[in-house]
Amino acid sequence: MATTTLTQSAATICGVVQVLFHSGVNFSAGLLRTDAGPSLRFAGKVYVREGDAVSLYGRWEQHPKFGHQFVADGLHTQIELNPAGLANYLANHPEISGIGPVKAKQIADVFESDFDLMIRKDPQAVARVAKISMETVRNLQRVWIESGEDNAAMTYLASYGLTHYQITMLIDRFGSGVVPLLQGDPYLLISEVPGFGFKRVDKIARRLGTPKVLPTRLEAGLLYAVQAALDDGDCWVEYEDLLDRANELLVLDSLDGRQIIEQQLEALIREERLVCCPHERLVVADPSIHRMEEYLAGVFRCAAECNPHGGVIPSWLHAAALTEDQCAAVKNAFTYAISLMTGGAGSGKTYTVKSIIRACDEFGLSFELAAPTGKAAKRLEQSTGRPAQTVHRLLGFNGHRFAKGELDHIETDFLVVDEVSMVDVPLMHQLFRAINLQRTAVLLVGDHNQLPPVGPGNVLRDMVQSGAIPTTILTKIIRQAGVLKENSTAILSGVVRPTCDQKVGEYRPWYVVNNFTERDHVRSFLEKLFSDVLAERLGFDLIQDVQVLTPMHKGPLGTIELNIVLQRLIQRKLYGVTAPEVKAGHRPEFLPGDKVIQTRNDYDLGVMNGAVGFVIANDPQLGLSVDFEGEVVELGRQSAKEQNLQLAYATSIHKMQGSEFPCAVIIMHKSHSFMHHRNLLYTAVTRAQESVILLGDRWGIANCAHTEQVDKRNTFLSFLLADARRPV
Repeated sequence: MATTTLTQSAATICGVVQVLFHSGVNFSAGLLRTDAGPSLRFAGKVYVREGDAVSLYGRWEQHPKFGHQFVADGLHTQIELNPAGLANYLANHPEISGIGPVKAKQIADVFESDFDLMIRKDPQAVARVAKISMETVRNLQRVWIESGEDNAAMTYLASYGLTHYQITMLIDRFGSGVVPLLQGDPYLLISEVPGFGFKRVDKIARRLGTPKVLPTRLEAGLLYAVQAALDDGDCWVEYEDLLDRANELLVLDSLDGRQIIEQQLEALIREERLVCCPHERLVVADPSIHRMEEYLAGVFRCAAECNPHGGVIPSWLHAAALTEDQCAAVKNAFTYAISLMTGGAGSGKTYTVKSIIRACDEFGLSFELAAPTGKAAKRLEQSTGRPAQTVHRLLGFNGHRFAKGELDHIETDFLVVDEVSMVDVPLMHQLFRAINLQRTAVLLVGDHNQLPPVGPGNVLRDMVQSGAIPTTILTKIIRQAGVLKENSTAILSGVVRPTCDQKVGEYRPWYVVNNFTERDHVRSFLEKLFSDVLAERLGFDLIQDVQVLTPMHKGPLGTIELNIVLQRLIQRKLYGVTAPEVKAGHRPEFLPGDKVIQTRNDYDLGVMNGAVGFVIANDPQLGLSVDFEGEVVELGRQSAKEQNLQLAYATSIHKMQGSEFPCAVIIMHKSHSFMHHRNLLYTAVTRAQESVILLGDRWGIANCAHTEQVDKRNTFLSFLLADARRPV
């Protein structure tokens, strides 16, 4: 095959490459023909920068009409290859086997920009340098040539640490022209590549020399600051506070930097990409979260309207074994359109719900039971003896969209939603959009002493504090609650009771081990529990029954290090497997049998934030398979979605809200004291169904129980419901 290299300038005109050269030769490229004259027009998805050399691959032929012609089989732009990117690309491409990081670096260092020519024309040279078989090189040659014009872009992108999945996504979206696009505005990555936030892209932009005052950078920084507030649970940020956060983040290095940022903020508000509202103070928010809270406020203002089923009260109510507060909760449920029942552990919420179900049966009313998570729904089902489901399933969520909404309401007379403390603003908004209050009465059930939801907002606490909704607070601990519930509730008074004497089978319901002042001693005792005590002496299944809870992710007693320790111990003990060493700053490899947790909602996979699963397989070629409560999810090799999974032998307390386990091992140590407060400890101990093991130091545990701190969140409902208080 003859090869012609055109070294004259090339320019992109409206997505069509025009190559200028001196000779006047007619060309054809497959079915694409060009006019005679001193130019070649190649109508394809090719982007060429000014000054790049362009190679045409093909052969000379005699055309019956046009005479001597060169038939082009392909066009290749000679963009300089980045050695680091080339090495990363070769080592991580899923179709390139037999070339690891070391050999990939050897190839990149030796050939650099000549690699394209060598792999096409002299693959033996590549084999000699890397000391690999010709079979491996031929496969590499095939993959490289098939990628064609995208190779330069792919190696360029790989130099910035993008995975093959992310690179392919960008190439599919923008073609090989993604390189000049990103050179002009790297902040495109934020909207186009999941997992690429402002800080990561800003590092790339700094390496590219992107101006700090680029408008898209300022926009991205402001939007990041608002999103960071949402991630922390806040629905709005004060205007001046937002400017301070963005100013600290963007570091414009000029005296008028804050003014420049404010001008960009005002532009975002004018364009309605952010909303600015005067609620006691000037606040800024994402428009969608503002609309959701306004909608919910409108719904909750109608809560005290009559129950759509006539307000009939069960005749047996006062004869039933219910406390005065429980009776009030049942009355509210059958009197008002929306009612709320809240109370601590052992206050009788479940028994009250069972009484309401009994009344529905008596009145011939249909009902639905729901909870935010699969485990909470299953627990509700077990405690009531009636079917229950997740809120997502109730709303017909299929992984991409909700079937139920304003045009297709939930068909039931009565709806009970448990564990409402976990429900954030977006999910509560979606739920009430799907409820027709002219047909369906709603009872919301929760524990306002627990931590707020992982997502934005604090709906349960806003409802309780506003008094806008008919509310019953169950304050009395029922006699049958037991030691575990009594001791858990005592924490709300600042009291941590000592290890109890009473035994239930092989174990006690309440252990306090508070004699370890050093963090290493706490961890050593935790390892001993898993090695010799929990299964052998107490009879718990280490995977299914036991959950370690800790306030933090970082540090010797954080989830990251504890998971590495527990994975190594459990894999060796249960499966005879030696877990690979984990380098500092790297994630541990997932092994079959590992317990894992999803860390953000994935609507494509249908796996929600906080879902716990178990690794079935981790195949080098096929990728990861995880069982989430009977649903097997497949993640391809090096899938970006794997970044949303973490080991779950130890989790944060917040992540396990709404879940329960037979045994909860809770780490409370003075090294975490800046995070300690009473509601955190209360939420942790109420995750246990049968036994709590409170592990740490005496001061740390006592301080956590003594520290009163309501998890204050910035929400619009706190403003909007202030004028909707019900008269006493």
